[in-house]
Amino acid sequence: MKPHSFRVRRLILELTVFVSMLGVGIIVPFLPIYAREMGASAFVMGAIFSSFSAARALAMPYVGGLSDRKGRKPFIMAGLLGYAVLALALIWAASPWELVLNRVLQGLFAAMVLPVSMALVADLTPPGREGAVFGGFNTSFLLGFGVGPLLGGAVYDSVGLNANFYLMAVLSLVSLFMVAFLVGEPQDVKRTVGKGGWGEQLALLKDRPLLSVFLARALSALGMGCFVAFLPILAADKGLSNTQLGWLLAVNVLVMTGLQAPCGWLADRWSRVGLAALGLALSGASKGMLPLPSDFQGLLFLCVTEGVAAGLALPALTALAVSHGRRVGAGMGVTMGSFGMAMSLGVFVGPLAAGLLADWLGITYAFYLAGSATVLGAACLFLPDKPGEPVGPPIARHTD
Repeated sequence: MKPHSFRVRRLILELTVFVSMLGVGIIVPFLPIYAREMGASAFVMGAIFSSFSAARALAMPYVGGLSDRKGRKPFIMAGLLGYAVLALALIWAASPWELVLNRVLQGLFAAMVLPVSMALVADLTPPGREGAVFGGFNTSFLLGFGVGPLLGGAVYDSVGLNANFYLMAVLSLVSLFMVAFLVGEPQDVKRTVGKGGWGEQLALLKDRPLLSVFLARALSALGMGCFVAFLPILAADKGLSNTQLGWLLAVNVLVMTGLQAPCGWLADRWSRVGLAALGLALSGASKGMLPLPSDFQGLLFLCVTEGVAAGLALPALTALAVSHGRRVGAGMGVTMGSFGMAMSLGVFVGPLAAGLLADWLGITYAFYLAGSATVLGAACLFLPDKPGEPVGPPIARHTD
């Protein structure tokens, strides 16, 4: 592939993901407040997040395998169209369980967007540059999700939450047209012919290094699910405004975003396992201490610290998944689907478990769970390094 072709396609795809994630970030942090106004318990608020992740986890094994055989663009476009329709449907939701249903459907469409976009980026990436390339991709993804809460909080306070739903629909449609007319798929990657589904995903777990990466991703996502689901409630209980909540989430993600490129560069030169483990350990400690501050400044400091730690860990974890997937001969749709499924399983379990703990012992325990799970994810990276047998033929790659 010619260098300019690689850069242009990658930059267009990164811009597309930024716009779509901006739309998601505008509404997701405020759904717990929306649900609480409808009378939802902490468990139901957790279910709003967990239902999304469960649906995405169930769909990704099939979507990832199909995209390895049929191509990436049709799935990404279908997912973005679903985002737009479901954003508008949120306006007419009348009960917390309708929000749960909406999030289930969002999860099905989400399985077509981010994991398949990551697989397309992996198709474009030369071996040895996974850290730098995915550092840039994660920057666009996180920047959109980071700016979203800040913009969404301001819109919510000044106009109302329905305006956020309309805005998400518009941004999703903009992303759809960008994919349709500006993003091209590489012709130098051989399509796989596997059956797809859970069999291919489970085969990857036989490889010990991949298993350790997926466990670390699942446990860190469990912690992040607790963080995103219950930080809005913690902030409200401490008397913060929606705009201040937007700042907490935005600063957390924007700090993480700013570190993606330099930490991706480091991940191509230093120990990826070491960088990921250090970042996850610091991230877990920061989340576990969130109940301690009594004011906005204290929460802001911990959100910044968590963003620094997560920013260090994410490029290394993603690069580990890509490089190990190539080593065992798995298609990038299957590999990134498994990586995304690990995240979805973590986000599914986290808010539900945290919701039960919050109803039983108090909201403080949701953050204790978030911190301890993330630290455990760091420990999982040190499973014995015993690579398994290849799970499929190597993916052929040619140059122009």
